[in-house]
Amino acid sequence: MAAARVLRYNPAPVATPERRTPSWRVREATPGDHAAVRAGMGVILRETEGQKSAGFGRELWEWQYLRPAHPSLIVVADDGGTLAGHLHAVLLDMRYGGRPVLGAMLNDGATQPAYRKQGVLRAMDDYMRERLAARGVELVLGIPNDRSLHGFTGHGAYRVVTRVPVYVRPLDFGRVIASRLPLGPLATMLGAVAGPVYRALRVRRPAPIRAQEMGPIERFDDAIDLVSREFGAAVHLHLERSARYLNWRFLDKPTREYTAWSVHRAGRPCAYLVTRHAPLFGVGCLALMDFGCRAGEEDALLGLVAARLDAERAAGAEACVVMGLHPFMHRLEQLGFVRVPDRWNPRRFHFMARGLTPAIGADLLDPASWLVTLADWDVL
Repeated sequence: MAAARVLRYNPAPVATPERRTPSWRVREATPGDHAAVRAGMGVILRETEGQKSAGFGRELWEWQYLRPAHPSLIVVADDGGTLAGHLHAVLLDMRYGGRPVLGAMLNDGATQPAYRKQGVLRAMDDYMRERLAARGVELVLGIPNDRSLHGFTGHGAYRVVTRVPVYVRPLDFGRVIASRLPLGPLATMLGAVAGPVYRALRVRRPAPIRAQEMGPIERFDDAIDLVSREFGAAVHLHLERSARYLNWRFLDKPTREYTAWSVHRAGRPCAYLVTRHAPLFGVGCLALMDFGCRAGEEDALLGLVAARLDAERAAGAEACVVMGLHPFMHRLEQLGFVRVPDRWNPRRFHFMARGLTPAIGADLLDPASWLVTLADWDVL
């Protein structure tokens, strides 16, 4: 391939949406383009006030796109050396019906303001899928926001599998009530009554985990692979949550915002849980980012979640949030989690997918086929 010119980010390009003949062309980004891509991403994140904008910079971008197990694919729209748009894909090891496959997750795609309504995003996505197929990728996934959804699905390139359900468990009812209603001290009084009543009516506590069986994870090792594999075997499609992936996704992230826990029995892990704190729904939340257990150890995972809820409530967390697809999600209702109606959800998770080879069947679009957690959403 001929050497491409190095992109620059121009905050005031001459291109306008009224141009009938686009002057940009789509190509793969080169290392010399990375600074312009990051600058363009920063503009979009500030414009959308996205949660990812906090702490965004070179270190975080390089962790996400230069340090995964497989080289990421970054596509740009180049208007004579000026950045018109960008789209990223992280390549990930997956399982489809037990078979190892290479998948890709689309992230951070946007058109710069001066180039909108020219088909930039669609052109970048078409080119991206062509290049991904050439690399052996068999399926492409994404969780676009409301603003970007039509750009990916409007021309039939992707189908929405589902809106991934979101579940919440109130931990401090007084603060949750105060965040919704201006009741002052009365909110604390109501919370003092509502909390015990809710736990009595909605929570069925599992058998407690012995303290010596539970502890924090400093680094995931290969023993976790069996846990993840058996948890994933309950569905048809999922990311390979190997030790390498889990360490990269959580423990190597420069923001250092995750805590991982496990339950060990007979010297081996049988369940794990990754959490972080984040402001969601207007309150301070504990987010259940990722989890898994060996077959038959669902009670151990449930007990681990219950233990962390107790500890976080005592430490001042106001609520706990989790989103996902997996049969285990229904077990969380036992701990008092309730599904958030879409009309109350400030960030709906549109999970879309597309197969790139004939080997990927219609089950790709069946929500029951999938294991999805907050780990699959790159914003948190």
